[in-house]
Amino acid sequence: MSQNQVNFGEMNLPVRMTRNIGVSGTWGWNGLTGLGATLQYYISPHFGLDAGLGLALSGYKFSGRVRYLFLEKNFSPLIGVGYIYSTGFPGQLTDFEDEDGRTVTVEILPSSFIQIVGGIEFVVNGGFFMMANLGYAIQINDNVNYIAGSPSANFDRAMQIIYRNGIVFEISIGYIFGNKGKFKGKL
Repeated sequence: MSQNQVNFGEMNLPVRMTRNIGVSGTWGWNGLTGLGATLQYYISPHFGLDAGLGLALSGYKFSGRVRYLFLEKNFSPLIGVGYIYSTGFPGQLTDFEDEDGRTVTVEILPSSFIQIVGGIEFVVNGGFFMMANLGYAIQINDNVNYIAGSPSANFDRAMQIIYRNGIVFEISIGYIFGNKGKFKGKL
């Protein structure tokens, strides 16, 4: 029996067919959750769905993503596209001082992002799960509202890095649960 398959009665199946629902802790920059939890569900050995909930500098995050896994093996490269909604902190004003000593008052509003990633995923036959992604988050609506003050170009660039479009770096570690004999023989 191959290390990449699980013995399911008389059949040797890809691990994502015998283990199809999981939960993981997720951390990242412009990731699904910021810092939070993600639920994984495998439709097939090649397609996975993620739903995330977490907290980031831009507020609470709610997200979903579809992933395509290139291999049926325990280790697989992947690509994915997702949607992220961040609540922001409406009504909460924060004063920052820019490099020239000027005060800028900022409000972080709700925002939405489209996330495009590529990465790797590893699922052990026993259920341990690990995933790492790199990509880009594209902001749909602006969430930085300058209430008072005139931001410098460097200050605005810093706001761009922290709250707007940007590079995605994300790591998830968790467990994928077995489906307890409910496999119906269809791949």
